[in-house]
Amino acid sequence: MNAVVLLLLFALPVLPASCAPPRSFRLDLASVDASAAAAANLTEHELLRRAIQRSRHRLGSISMALGVAASARKAVVAETPLLPSGGEYLVKLGIGTPPYKFTAAIDTASDLIWTQCQPCASCYHQVDPMFNPRVSSTYAVLPCNSDTCDELDGHRCGHDDDDTCQYTYTYSGNATTEGTLAVDKLVIGEDVFRGVAFGCSTSSTGGAPPPQASGVVGLGRGPLSLVSQLSVRRFMYCLPPLASRIAGKLVLGADADAARNVTAQVAAPMRRDPRYPSYYYLNLDGLAVGDKTASLTTTNATTTSPNTTAAAPVVGDANKYGMIIDIASTITFLEASLYDELADDLEEEIRLPRGTGSSLGLDLCFILPDGVPFDRVYVPPVSLAFDGRWLRLGKERLFVEDRESGMMCLMVGRAEEGSVSILGNFQQQNMQVLYNLRRGKVTFVTAPWDALR
Repeated sequence: MNAVVLLLLFALPVLPASCAPPRSFRLDLASVDASAAAAANLTEHELLRRAIQRSRHRLGSISMALGVAASARKAVVAETPLLPSGGEYLVKLGIGTPPYKFTAAIDTASDLIWTQCQPCASCYHQVDPMFNPRVSSTYAVLPCNSDTCDELDGHRCGHDDDDTCQYTYTYSGNATTEGTLAVDKLVIGEDVFRGVAFGCSTSSTGGAPPPQASGVVGLGRGPLSLVSQLSVRRFMYCLPPLASRIAGKLVLGADADAARNVTAQVAAPMRRDPRYPSYYYLNLDGLAVGDKTASLTTTNATTTSPNTTAAAPVVGDANKYGMIIDIASTITFLEASLYDELADDLEEEIRLPRGTGSSLGLDLCFILPDGVPFDRVYVPPVSLAFDGRWLRLGKERLFVEDRESGMMCLMVGRAEEGSVSILGNFQQQNMQVLYNLRRGKVTFVTAPWDALR
C-alpha cells in the first residue's frame, strides 16, 4: 500500500465497531490498592486515607466561569477540570500486535485513551513495562490533517517533514499528558477492535495516575472515548468497597441492564453543559436531610419531596447547580453553598459535638460518644434531587468511622463557590450504575455490588 493511500486511510474517522452487531464485553474492575493492600497488609483505615488523599489531589481547580460558547469548542475539549491522579479502579486491556497487556485507570470524566510509550522523555513511574510502539506491526500514527486529530483542541503538527498528530491533553492544575495520536488494535478479553485511536504518551507532568496504571481509559461522552469508539449505546458498573479484594464489573454493550424486580432505582436525565461537553452531567435541583427538603431556587425545575416520584418539566438543559459523575474520585464534592447547607442541617439532626483533626483528612466530623459503637449512632438519610428524581443516600454511603480520632466523618468535601459538584465513587458503591446513552439517562439501582458477577 503506497503512502498516499495509507494517508487517506488514516484520515478517515475512527469507527471500529460501528458496523458490528450488538455485543457485550465484561471487564473486571480492581481497586487500585487491591494488590498493594495484599502486599503491604494495609488496614481499611489506611485504604480510606489514601483514597481521600487522591480525591483531593484530583479535584484540582474547578472554575464555572462562563463565556465560552458551545459552538466555539470541539466535542473533545483540551482541558478537563479534574486532575488525572485519581484512578480508583483499574481494567486490563491489550493493545498492538502482538498484544501488549497493560493496566489502565478508568475515568468517566475524560475521553482520551492513552498509555505511556517508549521512548518517554518525562514519564511517571509505572509498575507494568512500558508500551513500545515499534514492536507492534499494526501501530500507525495519525496525520495532522485527519478528522480524528481535529477532535482534539490541543493538537499540533509535527516538525519539518513530520506530519504526525501531536497532542497535549490538559487537566486542571497544569497537569498534562503529551504525545502522538495513533491507531492500533485494542484487545478486550478475547475480542479485538481494529483502528482504535489512542494517545501514545511520551510526557506526563503536573499529576499522574497511580503507578499501578500505565495510562487512562476515558469513558466520557466525546468521540475519542472508549464507549464512543466501540459504538456502545449503554454501559454499567458495580463498584466493590475499597477494602474488597474481589473485583467489581464493568459491562459494555447490550448486557448492560439494570437489575430486574428492583424497586429502589432512580433514573436521572443526562444534561449537557457547553462548559463540560464530555461529562455525564446531572441537574442538581434539590437537597434533603431527613425530612427537610430544600429546593435550589436558581434551578429551572420544581422539586417535589423525596417521597414522591413525579418530576416537573425542565426548561433548558443545564442548570446552575450541576453535578458530574466521577468514578475516579472517591469522595463527593459539593459546591460551597450547598456543602455549608448540608453541614448545618446534619449538625442539627445528629446532635453530637463536631470534631477536628481527622486522621483521614475529612472536613465534617462528629465525636462519637464513649462506649457507643459507630453502627449505633443515628444518621439521617441525605437525598439529592436530579430533575426532581430523588437519590437517597443512607448512612453507609455518607459516613465512615475514623477510629484513630474517635469520630465519624462525612465522605463529602467542599468544592469552590460557584463550581460544579462531583458525585464520587463512595456514594456509588453497592449500587449498579447504568448509563443509557441512547435515551440520555443514568439509572442508579440499589443492588449488591457483586450481583453482576
